[in-house]
Amino acid sequence: MKRKSHKQGGFSMLEIIVTIFLVTLGLLVVMTSFVAISKAHRYSERMDTAASLVRLEMERIRNRTYAIIQSEVGAYSEYPEHPDYRHETAVTDLGSAKQITLRIYFENDRRRTEVITYVSNL
Repeated sequence: MKRKSHKQGGFSMLEIIVTIFLVTLGLLVVMTSFVAISKAHRYSERMDTAASLVRLEMERIRNRTYAIIQSEVGAYSEYPEHPDYRHETAVTDLGSAKQITLRIYFENDRRRTEVITYVSNL
């Protein structure tokens, strides 16, 4: 008579540990990617806001007469809807034209957007 072998089914402890390690590693990669994407999205939104404020300031400069266009530095909270932004306008007189460098700062001056334009006295 042959004896039947009674093999127990299931997973070994090593297989379970390896599976848990791989699942944890996969979740870590997914969560790291999620955090990076979230930060990039937030930065993109803040740059969009800065670009809108640049357009606003350029429109203000465009509506001034040539003689009163001058350098100025704004303070944080100068924009009620965006209190963590400020502007800085640097004007260089080139004779019959002025070079205007406009910067919008945010995140406590750690980040900025900048445009340069020229205005002539016609």
